[in-house]
Amino acid sequence: MHSLFNLLLSALGLDTTTRAGSALLFFVADSVKVLLILFIAISTIGVLRSYVSKENIQKYLGGKHKFISSFAAALFAIFTPFCSCSSIPIFLSLVKMRVPFASAICFLAVSPLVNEYLVVLMPNYYGLPIVIIYILGGIFLGMSVGWMLEKMGMEKYLEPAFLEGEPDFQNFPTFKSRLNFGLNEGKDIVKRLWIWILLGVGVGAIIHGYVPDSYITKVVNAGGIFSVPLAALIGAPVYGSCAGVVPIALIFFGKPVALGTVLAFLMSVSAMSLPEAVILRGAMKLKLLLTFFGLVFLGIILMGYFINLVAPLVI
Repeated sequence: MHSLFNLLLSALGLDTTTRAGSALLFFVADSVKVLLILFIAISTIGVLRSYVSKENIQKYLGGKHKFISSFAAALFAIFTPFCSCSSIPIFLSLVKMRVPFASAICFLAVSPLVNEYLVVLMPNYYGLPIVIIYILGGIFLGMSVGWMLEKMGMEKYLEPAFLEGEPDFQNFPTFKSRLNFGLNEGKDIVKRLWIWILLGVGVGAIIHGYVPDSYITKVVNAGGIFSVPLAALIGAPVYGSCAGVVPIALIFFGKPVALGTVLAFLMSVSAMSLPEAVILRGAMKLKLLLTFFGLVFLGIILMGYFINLVAPLVI
């Protein structure tokens, strides 16, 4: 795609070898690429999610075998392209349906941690093996958090008011209705996010064209061995959806920056946020809320270090 837009801009008389030309090429090509990928990914996942029913959730997530139930919850979470705040209503629905507590927590953790859009974009930069490690690492982290909270008896710290009532599920009589649901979801989400995506890509284009790789590396790695926890700590207050972190990711992908450090920041942006804490506070008592965030934050740091360790071996 860069080659196509390079030819188009060159035909218009723009020199893409200059800093300004390089930045403009990056902005145009990556804006189109990101918006197109997001629309296709969101629409496809929307169609797949239309097949999820109350009966399926109770069958696969409500199973008595802890591993199978939690793993199914993690897979379900991967197919929900939401930020942490958007996944909370589904988490509450799972709780109301009496899905095992560990599985519900696993969904809540994995949904923002394993970013579907990064999964689509990363192979082009780092190859498929590291993407598989990223996915499996996020699943393992979510399952571990769920099991630990259940083992600690934290289920009793859910607010009783949120255990009442039954969630509703939309019916789709034909594949056309499922396809329309997916396309409408893709259109609606991209429509809400496009301006922020363009702004993010614009920042990335400026950095791409004017900021040397050596400077980016120096800034990101300034924390030395503590760069991973610092990245996670910095990312926590920066609220962003799974789609919203894509422009941020493009700033660093392809740069000589440790991948685990970048992913620690991106995962923290998606999974650790004040809006999420405020919403969850209505469903969880403070002890459960703080313990959940603490375990997720620790898991992000450990996963960042692990990816930094294995990335040079598989990329």
